[in-house]
Amino acid sequence: MKKRTYVSCLIILFFILNSFVTHSVFGQDISLVEKILDKHKETLKQNKVKNVLPSILKELKKPENHAELIQKDLTQLFANPEGLKEITDKIDEEFITLLKEDSGVQAVFNDTDFHNLIQDKDAIGELARLIKADWLEFKIRNVHILLLLLIVVVCLFTLGKGADWLVDEAVVLSTQWGLGKAVIGATIVSIGTTTPEAAVSVLSAIQGEPGLALGNAVGSIICDTGLILGLASLIAPLSFNRELASRLSNVQVSAGILMVLACFPWSSPAKVFTQGGTLHQYIGIVFVVLLGLYIWQSIRWAGAITPASEPDEDTEHKRSNTYVTLLKLIGSIALVVISAQILIPTVKTLAIRFNVPEEIVAATLVAFGTSLPELVTAITAVRRGHGELAVGNIIGADILNVLFVAGVSAAATPIGLQASGKFFQFLFPAMVVILIVFRIGIFVSGSQLKRPFGVVLVATYVLVTILSYIFSVDMH
Repeated sequence: MKKRTYVSCLIILFFILNSFVTHSVFGQDISLVEKILDKHKETLKQNKVKNVLPSILKELKKPENHAELIQKDLTQLFANPEGLKEITDKIDEEFITLLKEDSGVQAVFNDTDFHNLIQDKDAIGELARLIKADWLEFKIRNVHILLLLLIVVVCLFTLGKGADWLVDEAVVLSTQWGLGKAVIGATIVSIGTTTPEAAVSVLSAIQGEPGLALGNAVGSIICDTGLILGLASLIAPLSFNRELASRLSNVQVSAGILMVLACFPWSSPAKVFTQGGTLHQYIGIVFVVLLGLYIWQSIRWAGAITPASEPDEDTEHKRSNTYVTLLKLIGSIALVVISAQILIPTVKTLAIRFNVPEEIVAATLVAFGTSLPELVTAITAVRRGHGELAVGNIIGADILNVLFVAGVSAAATPIGLQASGKFFQFLFPAMVVILIVFRIGIFVSGSQLKRPFGVVLVATYVLVTILSYIFSVDMH
């Protein structure tokens, strides 16, 4: 079984590397979008362009705007950027300034190939998406559809197998260290599964997209607590140590409220719903310190609650292999995370190939992608009868999204993380509500989260998602 998994990993690596030479292997012609991306890649990589241009292109591809756009004299239109405002009111001064002052952006808009591309609104949408895409998604999109399907199958297999190993090794480690499964799930496992989110958020903050960094943390909390924990408890009741779970849940809710208070504009509270606030760099550093205190305190609580057992020869032997178990656990987490990182852009590419609207793709796969490791871990833990590990993993992931993901991201940039008015209008209230609903569930559920409460959590998540559509708020 292990050999098959290793072979599967090699197959994934082969197909990803193969995507670099797909055109020569399959004889595909380079698309007009790729041609423009390649010709103007230095300009399109700039943060100020990545922050503004994709949203403008999405506006231009709308049927009503696109119909008017293709009737215009494009050369004159882009020579006089204010004329774009006649097409859509959402083209703001920042974009007009960019188009006037940046010679690289002027070159893009005056390019004959761009004028040809703008006749096709689907191509406009593809260009907008790929300007924001990471290198993996950009490479995967060139893979042949049959290879994409095979990559999906292999990723699903390695994702499931990695989750199996992760749960097994986490249970073994909790026994060897004399800690509860919830603590292992809330610390080591959660740190492993949230590290990719932290990496993405830190890079986003450094590259001038602080809203994305903070939105990633808040959106993950909403998805983890409402959808993932709800689905897990629908599969089977989740058993847990009530005393330990109650303490961890108090930290979970407190961390969420602390982030809201830290972002609140105390100097100008009247502007909270319009201008929003900032998670300052020094607050990010405080969050990182609190992260260390949280891990230390969690271990102390577990040591006080978990009854100590008399060591025997088997226990001593197991403890001698603790480092091996820890390495296996880290390897399992890496397999889950890497499989998820490859699976999501592959499925996104397949969905677009099959003409699934990109709005649906963005609202499901993009928002769901960063929480996939927590999902497979929770479901596998429940299936194997380790509900305490699933509960600990989700609680820990929520705490780490505040102290680790948002904290490190804010600490990494002098300007901190900007929380726009939409955070205070919708995202922060939704996050706090779903955390409080879960805390109430811990309080009233005894020693198990049962299926009726799973229904409540999922229903709360669905309600929040529907409201996000109504108010046009991106939850990630």
